[in-house]
Amino acid sequence: MNKSIRLSFALAIVILIASACKTQQKVAVVPSGAKITASAPKTDTPPASEVKSTVNEPEVTRNENFSLVAGEKEALNYKYHVVVGSFSKIANAQGLQKSLISEGNKALIVINEKSMYRVLIASFNDYNQAHARVKDISNRFADAWVLVQK
Repeated sequence: MNKSIRLSFALAIVILIASACKTQQKVAVVPSGAKITASAPKTDTPPASEVKSTVNEPEVTRNENFSLVAGEKEALNYKYHVVVGSFSKIANAQGLQKSLISEGNKALIVINEKSMYRVLIASFNDYNQAHARVKDISNRFADAWVLVQK
């Protein structure tokens, strides 16, 4: 019995060490037919809103049926919406909306079929623009994502 415990302990240590030694690599998936271009590093980079991606990334969106609760109705004419908050209580969504509006954003609140209140900060007709906005705000809203009306 004592040998079994020692053997189990030794095996656990070997597995722990082996898993810790693996290199951590990020893998980029490039769609087939996409063009990849390389350029020399620049010292002056334009704002993210002006950067055009040469590689079209696959769309990563969530599709839901939703309706407007508060905000400008015209924003719903766009296909892609950047979500920065999801709440089960409208008061929480309204608090975030007020904060975003006070900062100069055009935030609005929608509700989906599961009664979740989504706070939208921007809407676009182009996925790459929506995705770029998610990246721009990722330092403040790490869980931001793109929503599409079903």
